[in-house]
Amino acid sequence: MDLVAVDYKAHDAAAQFVESLRVFGFAVLANHPIQPQTVKTIYQNWQGFFDSEAKYDYRYSPRHDGYFPPDISETAKGHSIKDLKEYFHFYHPWGQCPSDLRDELVQYRAQANTLAEELLTWVEHYSPESVAKHYSAPLSSMIQGSDQTLLRVLHYPPLQGDEAPEAIRAAAH
Repeated sequence: MDLVAVDYKAHDAAAQFVESLRVFGFAVLANHPIQPQTVKTIYQNWQGFFDSEAKYDYRYSPRHDGYFPPDISETAKGHSIKDLKEYFHFYHPWGQCPSDLRDELVQYRAQANTLAEELLTWVEHYSPESVAKHYSAPLSSMIQGSDQTLLRVLHYPPLQGDEAPEAIRAAAH
């Protein structure tokens, strides 16, 4: 079976999506309701944040929200050098965030959670009974109303040319 993008608008999108998860461990979803321009705009607007010194005013808190600089980035499983990236964790409604970027993230998070609830419903509907019988609650309800859903804005800083040869941006996951 070849990995193909699942058309969200197809009559059998739910079944195709779950089959892709079963076979490949992930799925590619095309024509979903989140507009590509929305994601592009977020990255364009956050580029200025990552380029500025103001990012250090939002350094991560003990609750793991805020800016995570490259020196404390994750280290991919099986690697010994930190990933070459920086990122911002946002939790709504309680997470810290630059005020001029907050509304955009809140709106995107709402759209993404709505889509996630639908996709979880698809997974629940097409789960084999041997798996579904172990669900403690409907999958889509597990994220409803949660203030623990993480939104990560990821940035890969320009390479300087002096990175270790074994350094990576992020490992497969």
